[in-house]
Amino acid sequence: MDLDESTLCFGPEQSLIGVLARPAGGGAPARVGCLLLNVGVNYRIGPRRINVKMARQLAAGGIPSLRFDLSGVGDSRASAAHNDFRQQALIDMKAALDELQAATGLARFVVVGICSGGVNGLALALADPRVIGLLMFDSYVFLTKGVKLERKLRRWAAFPFNASVRRSTGAWNDWMGWARAPLDADARRKALDRVFGRFTPRTTEDTGILTADTVEYTAADFTRDMTRLVERGVDIYLMYSAMLITVDHGGDLLKGLGQPAFLSRIRYQHLPDIDHTATWISAQRKLLDAICGWADGVSAAQPVPAPQAQRQKSAAAALAALERRLDSRSSA
Repeated sequence: MDLDESTLCFGPEQSLIGVLARPAGGGAPARVGCLLLNVGVNYRIGPRRINVKMARQLAAGGIPSLRFDLSGVGDSRASAAHNDFRQQALIDMKAALDELQAATGLARFVVVGICSGGVNGLALALADPRVIGLLMFDSYVFLTKGVKLERKLRRWAAFPFNASVRRSTGAWNDWMGWARAPLDADARRKALDRVFGRFTPRTTEDTGILTADTVEYTAADFTRDMTRLVERGVDIYLMYSAMLITVDHGGDLLKGLGQPAFLSRIRYQHLPDIDHTATWISAQRKLLDAICGWADGVSAAQPVPAPQAQRQKSAAAALAALERRLDSRSSA
């Protein structure tokens, strides 16, 4: 594969570290660039090195990308500024777009965010008009009671036959722990606390942190933000793994939104054979093909940017014209 990769140090404090990947040599000029975001507090390579593989596949298709670490994550130093996490993340992402624009001459970008990276990507898309495409994988979900009930029934049905389901069930782990050590007082306490509802949450099944319909960010908030983006012409792709549901009846993960108009103007896909971190190589290939195919489509729909020399000439001509107008006004 012919590509160039270089490490960059950038940002207001020169504290952000990223890797720029772009096609090597000739070929058609790029039309968009791509920003690849951290997954939670994970290093910029992503789970299973998915961001590295994605960047190289994008470069093979003619799309340059920047994968980088937010402040305080991976190789990037924590910022000296006293911003909260969300504020600092937005500052960092805008700096990353600035760096990618300076390195490539592009002014239109797509953003790919997995899990919490999608949350950050949405914030960036809302704040920066240079973002023309946003892909969120396993980010916001809004489930109805019916979808939640079906999910629970399917898990119960799979429980006797699926060891991974049993291992992910906190109550089962506590009861089996007591069964293996019936004289262990701590194991007995954990098991009985489950019976009386006094347990301390230890798994996502207990805490429900995988849902996004919280007080801080509601279905109405999500609908408002998505509507703003589609009205601006942003190409939005909401992609989901089998993490929460294995069977999707057509938008089940967003059923809690009702039927807002924006749903007909975005892409929604549920991938029942891919888990949250794309463990299997076959799943990674399918995921990468879907993401890179979307990016290629967004890129193909954009006009070919003028060569840098032509842009500089046009800018110089515009500046000269402005100076002439100002001179004519002062002489008048």
